[in-house]
Amino acid sequence: MTFFVYLGVPIYKRMSTPLWIPSQEYTESSSLYAFQQYIESKFKLQFINYQEFHLWSINHLEQFWQSILDYFQVSYSGNCNKVLYWNTAENFIGAKWFEGIELSYAEHIFKSYKENGIAIKFQSEYEDYQEICWKELQEKVSKIQQYLVDKGIQKGDRVVGVLNNRIETIAIFLAVNSLGAIWSCCSPDFGDKAIIERFEQIEPKLLFIETEYQYNDKKFSKRETFYMLVSRLITLQEVINLNDTMWNTVLDNYAPKPLEFVRVPFSHPIWILYSSGTTGKPKAITHSTGGNLLEHYKALSLHQNVQAGENFLWYSTTGWMMWNYALSSLLCGATLCLFDGIINHNNHQTFWNFLKQAQVHHLGAGAVYFKSIEHLDIKDCQPKVIGSTGSPLPASTFEVLQAKFPNVHIISLSGGTDVCSAFLSGNAMLTVYSGQLQCKTLGADIVAYNEEGIEVMDEVGELIIKQPMPSMPVYFLNDARNDKYRESYFEKFPNVWAHGDWIKITREEGILIYGRSDATLNRGGVRIGTAEIYNTVNELGEVKDSLVITTDEKDGSSKMLLFVQFEDNLKLDEEIQTKIKANLRKQYSPRHVPDSIFQVQDIPYTLSGKKLEIPVKKIFSGVSLEKAVSKDIMRNPECLEEYFVLYNLLFG
Repeated sequence: MTFFVYLGVPIYKRMSTPLWIPSQEYTESSSLYAFQQYIESKFKLQFINYQEFHLWSINHLEQFWQSILDYFQVSYSGNCNKVLYWNTAENFIGAKWFEGIELSYAEHIFKSYKENGIAIKFQSEYEDYQEICWKELQEKVSKIQQYLVDKGIQKGDRVVGVLNNRIETIAIFLAVNSLGAIWSCCSPDFGDKAIIERFEQIEPKLLFIETEYQYNDKKFSKRETFYMLVSRLITLQEVINLNDTMWNTVLDNYAPKPLEFVRVPFSHPIWILYSSGTTGKPKAITHSTGGNLLEHYKALSLHQNVQAGENFLWYSTTGWMMWNYALSSLLCGATLCLFDGIINHNNHQTFWNFLKQAQVHHLGAGAVYFKSIEHLDIKDCQPKVIGSTGSPLPASTFEVLQAKFPNVHIISLSGGTDVCSAFLSGNAMLTVYSGQLQCKTLGADIVAYNEEGIEVMDEVGELIIKQPMPSMPVYFLNDARNDKYRESYFEKFPNVWAHGDWIKITREEGILIYGRSDATLNRGGVRIGTAEIYNTVNELGEVKDSLVITTDEKDGSSKMLLFVQFEDNLKLDEEIQTKIKANLRKQYSPRHVPDSIFQVQDIPYTLSGKKLEIPVKKIFSGVSLEKAVSKDIMRNPECLEEYFVLYNLLFG
């Protein structure tokens, strides 16, 4: 195995200065503090600090997860003899959690029921503010549930949607889940190929679809998608178009009645999510009901400090796992806030007016969005928590957000579709430092490995999970021998989960994210995380966004190419190039200075907001556009043509 020395340059020189320190009142009123007291009392323990608490949780994994089940008063049937059975010879694949018990996710959502309490607040870029109380939500779910029963939907059946982030989508999912059926959803902005590649794999019985939607003041039709899905999905028994009279008929034909909840085994699938599928068919990642229930209680209540009576919003489409994650704020007794449409509509005013009217306590979005609002003058809105994910949140953006919202607890979190949660997240008992994720979550046994598979501290290494988590996939659909599952996480290092991110764990247990390990820059044997480049380049006022790759030359050397997108009508000139290079050299090293800088009109992203370095690297390795990436998973596929033209001009 080749050994790479990582350049030992601090990523943020301001790291030692606290950005935010929790008050005693904030800490002691937090859910995490209450849970720690519960554990200390239950097991006659006393933890000096969070690090001790976390160490206990991973050294006593079964006691910890049993305590989560008990603390959140999870309702179930049956008996469990062993919390976790884990055959180490099979890596984590096939790990058995809480065998013998049966439960329902939707049942726990409705534990928060208060007849006139507000369940969901909603607004879109073209619709006025709305609220729906728990009674109305329950009645809507009841009608859909009865319709599904009449159509023969049972436990284990697959039901899919091509739907926007709306109240109706929440109600449909809850009705599907209440029967023990399995949910999967794509956002209408997915291309036809992306949708069919996902849904054909899972053989759905029933489809809910919106054939019309609006985004950025433009109207779009999915009618051709509707016809395509009907012809290609041969297992479909029924299709419900929410934009015609059939949907109203579904709601009008049934009178509300008490909901029924079908309890399913702990490991029974709850939903199917998908890998990004940048090339090839996306993997159908199947998640468990019990695993996601427990993990979301832990992640949202304990680590994001979501409490009853608060308003929670995470800007997402239905095709991103953050939609599923945000939904679980209802488990905590919070009100779920949904915004449908482009987030910067009307120069961001539509979205921020909604945040103010909904009195949002927890605001979440992708890191790219928070970078884009650094210039905004925001008044009369003070969230309790700001959450960021999708890519590392730059240190400079941490500082700008803290200045705008002096009391806010900024939580940068990391996890992903693979676990449908975050395993690096926030902590109401710890200080926030610019650019750092605060902590490993409880029960997440995370370390950094160097290339030799040795644990390292204060060095950049591969993010490794050493013990199973209950929200890890049950399986990948159509992967009978678990070959794809094994290849995805367990090939690089034996008996541990390699997640594919480069991280550094500091002596104080803070975490720095350096980007995807498959996009890591190799400069003469030195590994450089893409986040280091972005943190410096994107700090410059002229730069709107950037992307960096290294190319492998025939002589064994490599070249670093930096692509920059500018604000307004700026042009790349010698002065700006010099400024970019000087900043990189000053903050890091000469190795961080690109060989060439190019101005581009746009930076390519997936529909879920992930920057596409690898496809651009493939283009600059001579791979055709068609083979470099599946355009149907992209938010802005048209922008790749510019990179292809640029490659041919330079190297063709």
